[in-house]
Amino acid sequence: MNDLSMNPTDESAIFRDVFNLADSGIMVFEWPDSAKGDIGDLRLLLANQSAQAITGLTDSTLPDQAPALLFPLLTEIEQNLRYVAETGESYQTELLYPSTNQEKSTWYNLSARKHDNSLVLSLTDINALKAESNLVQGLLSSSIDAIIAYEAMRDDAGNIYDLRIKVANEIAARTAGIPLEELLNSTIITELPSIVTSGLFDRYKHTIETGEPQQFEFQYNFDSQDNWYEIMTSKLNDGLLLTYRDITTAKRNEKDLQESIERLKQSNQSLEQFAYIASHDLQEPLRKIQSFGDLLRKQQQDKLDEASLDLVNRMQSAAQRMNVLIHDLLTFSRLSWEKLPFRITNLQDVMNDVVADLETTIRTKQAELTITSLPTIMGNPGQLHQLFQNLLSNALKFVRADIRPTIVIDCKQVTGQIIPSILGQLVTSQDKEHTFYAISITDNGIGFDSKYVDRIFAVFQRLHTRNEYPGTGVGLSIVQKVIENHRGYINVESQPGHGATFTIYLRAGIDEQPTLDL
Repeated sequence: MNDLSMNPTDESAIFRDVFNLADSGIMVFEWPDSAKGDIGDLRLLLANQSAQAITGLTDSTLPDQAPALLFPLLTEIEQNLRYVAETGESYQTELLYPSTNQEKSTWYNLSARKHDNSLVLSLTDINALKAESNLVQGLLSSSIDAIIAYEAMRDDAGNIYDLRIKVANEIAARTAGIPLEELLNSTIITELPSIVTSGLFDRYKHTIETGEPQQFEFQYNFDSQDNWYEIMTSKLNDGLLLTYRDITTAKRNEKDLQESIERLKQSNQSLEQFAYIASHDLQEPLRKIQSFGDLLRKQQQDKLDEASLDLVNRMQSAAQRMNVLIHDLLTFSRLSWEKLPFRITNLQDVMNDVVADLETTIRTKQAELTITSLPTIMGNPGQLHQLFQNLLSNALKFVRADIRPTIVIDCKQVTGQIIPSILGQLVTSQDKEHTFYAISITDNGIGFDSKYVDRIFAVFQRLHTRNEYPGTGVGLSIVQKVIENHRGYINVESQPGHGATFTIYLRAGIDEQPTLDL
């Protein structure tokens, strides 16, 4: 007794055990000796326990059961069984069979095979497989990406020469421009003849042969296409799971945006150079005004009455303020277009020089400074000197006259993950993983409302009158420009009457030289 080719009427214990313990439902139909082979004459002879559970039959109800009675709602089953009976070829299909309690139906794989005057049917429960298949199909259908599963096609030497498409979703078919039925079981070279020339085929083979997943963007300008795709590959058995998305529109928009940015940069450079030239040219007539004013006051002082002398003094004072303003504007403009080299810069040395420059003000105001150790970075010493001098000058300036300035300069190493996005600065995903030095300058000055953060960094913008606190309103604009040139970031926290903390984030390391985009 090797299989069901044995005499189906054999009642041996071994046959009965094997027959009844099978997970699949097995039914044996027989033509009576008096029948002429008509499929309608088939009668159920044997049904194992699984088949009885599926159909609701019992040993007492087995006789005289014909296929038409077992499958009353599936008339095509009888037609296919007739084909098996007439040709002797096997038949297999999937069917949804109602349960005995009629509450639900179950998916089965039905197989039919002829043996002499008998017909053997087996029903295998594939409900779980169907559920998984439906889940996979649902995932494929709901995906916004094109998904294709390939099977490697190998020659006698085992080399991959093509990839056969085994599974694909509708988006993949639409991307290929052909019906899904036509795409399935086709090959990648059939659908994309230039896939080998493009270099993509080798990338796909690499994933299959090494198991290494890949994710990349690729411009496919072959086979009447010129599209950009975002592609992800992973190994799947002896094949490939490919997921891709058409990003052509996004790429074109990105290109248009880059071109617009480039035009804007050129326009800004022209404007900044114009501002520099205009400011530079204003210096000469301004010097003459100051010289003539000094000469007038020196030579004609005895001849001028008090009101006239006051006008001369006010003119000279205005000219001096204009001179400072032009100097600051020239400094700001120069930061925008002048290309200065970066080198290894010790920020502690830079800060010491700034403190030395401000020594008179520090001594006059009896300011207390606490400075922690500062690191060495790649940067431009001159620009960094301007940055710290402006921040420290503001901390000394914007404090009540009856308060002794207290300034704390601290430094710690952080990752870009903690950098807040203010002033329109967006921390890139790459910078979020980069290491920065967070250098904070905290004072006990007058502070300001945080709603004015954007305003204080704008050129010529002031929160206080010139009589209260002198200045041109360019200092923090210079600070921000230096930060931009060093591919860094800045943050500020303040409350009125409670001082302010300016935190600058400078890139750590001395091996990487920032690329200035001036």
